[in-house]
Parts: sequence; structure tokens; C-alpha cells
Amino acid sequence: MRDDIDRGRSEVLTTLDPEQMDPGYWHRFHRWVLNSAGAELVRRRRRADASVSDVMFSWWRTLVPTAVVVAILAGFFLLRDGTRPQQPVAYMSVDELILDGIEVPVMPAFETADSDGGIVVVNEAY
Repeated sequence: MRDDIDRGRSEVLTTLDPEQMDPGYWHRFHRWVLNSAGAELVRRRRRADASVSDVMFSWWRTLVPTAVVVAILAGFFLLRDGTRPQQPVAYMSVDELILDGIEVPVMPAFETADSDGGIVVVNEAY
């Protein structure tokens, strides 16, 4: 039974094979991929023996000036005069954000006696 299913699957999948409509398709596709990737493969083959220090030294022309500019900007922002007073930050919970500006009825407060004799007050907004 398993062979019948595999045979049926292979028959269905052969209709999707481009080789059925265009003989030699896979050979041409393989040659096209290798020709297209040839320059990159040669470049990687040449760099295969490069060490970590070689790679790091190859980056110095862009990495060092960028790091200097970032350090100068960071120093400027840290040392600039903060004459403006900082505004206090108001934090809101998600419930407050959702219900902001919406009038909601408030449930009445319920007072019940606790098992210890204390009073429990419940007041929720819905």
C-alpha cells in the first residue's frame, strides 16, 4: 500500500518537474548557478586563509573613524548644559490609558466584615 501512495505522489510531482517540458533544464540551471556565483566563490576561496586579525585590520578604515565620531557625539550629549528643567514623567496604567476621558459608572462601595473582625472595602470602576 505504501508503494502505491509513493507511486501516486511521484506521478503527481512529475507534472511539476520543469524537465518534462524543457529537456536539459536542470543541467542548464546548474551551469547558470555556478557561473553566476563564480566570482563570489573565487573571492571567498581567496579569503578562506584570512585570520581574524586580517579581517579586523581590513575594517580599520571605516571602523576607527566611525568610532571616533560616535565617541565625540556621546561626549557632547553627556557634557552639554542642561539648563532646561526636566519635566516630570507621568506614568499611567493600561486601564487608565483605555479609560482616559471616558465617564464610567462607579460601583457602590461594599463593606463587609472580615473573619478577623476587620472591614473589607471594595470599590471597582467598570
